[in-house]
Amino acid sequence: MRNLLIALIIASLCVPALGSRGFTREATLEISRGAISTQSHVNKFGQNTAVAGGSTEEIWDGSAVYVFPATALMTSMSQTTDQVAMRGATIELQGLDASWNAVTQTKALDASDTTTVITLDTAMIRCFRMKVLADVVGDSQIRCHNAGETQDYAIIDTGNNQTLMAIYTVPNGKTAYLTCYYAHHHPASGVSPTSLPIRFWASDRDNSYAKQIKHVVGMAAERGFQHFFNPYVEFTQKTDVYITVAPISAQPVNISAGFDLILVDN
Repeated sequence: MRNLLIALIIASLCVPALGSRGFTREATLEISRGAISTQSHVNKFGQNTAVAGGSTEEIWDGSAVYVFPATALMTSMSQTTDQVAMRGATIELQGLDASWNAVTQTKALDASDTTTVITLDTAMIRCFRMKVLADVVGDSQIRCHNAGETQDYAIIDTGNNQTLMAIYTVPNGKTAYLTCYYAHHHPASGVSPTSLPIRFWASDRDNSYAKQIKHVVGMAAERGFQHFFNPYVEFTQKTDVYITVAPISAQPVNISAGFDLILVDN
């Protein structure tokens, strides 16, 4: 009888939860559905189309070394070239405010000239996603930058209508769990790097730590990979997590990469 009871308990733990219609649901699906109030998910995906050979760059639309500011310098946005169809279009910006709290805000590009600098309602210390909320495709870059337009922090590249950033910062009051990450090399004629080290980094700003390597893969040219973590890797609040590549090549390489996180309220 005791053995039977133990078997029944184990079996009950292995059966997925049933939905209202009797279908089984995975825990990750419940998180995506918003059914678990204390948890949410983050899917970050990015691309750097021109990582300079012999350099180390983050995977984002800027195709350059990314700059993480120490204060809320992300105050403005504009488009590189005036686009009549984009005038007055709404842009969504996702990031963190000066206190590292999650903030999503919308702001319209100038109605007369999209190159006119628009001041955001909330200055941000991080901006890790931008989207065009309009039925028009951008024909030049839309950028989140500082007041003087001397530093870009998020870029919607031509034709994409959304940023491509394998960069994220854990909001204040949250803990993130890294489930997997991936990368892929987009080969081009005449470009054949001998090595493509892909590195996953974390910078704990809450404790003022220097960046720390969390995983590295020596990806072969013209190939990709996906790595799953079991158990998941934990990152505390105010931690920047991001992917870099350092191609050993004389020519620039095109790399896409991304990662998945589960956010849990502290």
